[in-house]
Amino acid sequence: MKTLITALCMALSGITTMLAQTAPAPVVGEVYEAVAELNLREGPGTQFKVIGMLVKGTKVELVRAQGDWWIVKSPGAIGDDGEDSYPGFIPPPDAIAVYSNSSHSQFQGFVSAKYLRANDLAGWEPKSYHTGATPDCENVTPRYDWALDNFLRVVVGNNTDVVVKLMKIGAYSDECIRIVYVRAGDTYEMKHIPEGRYYLKIAYGRDYRQRVVNGQCKVRFVRDAIYEKGTDILDFNKQYVPGGWQEPSFELSLNVIKTLYDSNAFDAGTISEEEFNK
Repeated sequence: MKTLITALCMALSGITTMLAQTAPAPVVGEVYEAVAELNLREGPGTQFKVIGMLVKGTKVELVRAQGDWWIVKSPGAIGDDGEDSYPGFIPPPDAIAVYSNSSHSQFQGFVSAKYLRANDLAGWEPKSYHTGATPDCENVTPRYDWALDNFLRVVVGNNTDVVVKLMKIGAYSDECIRIVYVRAGDTYEMKHIPEGRYYLKIAYGRDYRQRVVNGQCKVRFVRDAIYEKGTDILDFNKQYVPGGWQEPSFELSLNVIKTLYDSNAFDAGTISEEEFNK
């Protein structure tokens, strides 16, 4: 899986009155502990969306300081088993203070009301899908050409689940003709794909959620979420070769794709959750 986005937290340059000591300079590799519930955000600022939280007692390791923000790795967020780092951005300095003592460093302070974890997942229904399932809130009408024996093979590694949207390029607008959930470690084939030119939208992550907004199904991953849009075009039009017609098929391995007849690197750009859901 791609390198997970590391988390950021903002440290105070000062000190809370209750501590009566000077806040230390950031120490790379130092471990800190959250003593209050803290938001994790997609970006370094309160304007960015909350994607999760650090529960009280969560340990984080400082990777580096970047201005007033700290880049940290955080195993054990939201009840994680601690085997993997959890990405996100921790609240700004009025919600946190930092100090050291002889045994370890900690986050010490409070989370003000505006930085408390908002009920940002309200209305987002957790779902558990098997490989090959189409999210049940989707209003996508799957399209097939049963005369064609082509396929898009999706191979997923062990560290993330994936949602793949197959987008057909149209003259005036693009259309999603398939959307499929593939669990970590599984392989799935979309078969009998109609002729045409396509690109992919891909969501990676854990803890899948969905909701319906204005009649449209929205999907998201709460943990380790990454959203991409492929810039390569998958041409499923039949191709004439000496001896007859060839039906192209493709294989997708997380963020790498190759045609079975012509190996090419698959290029993708990171997009927002909103763009993925369009």
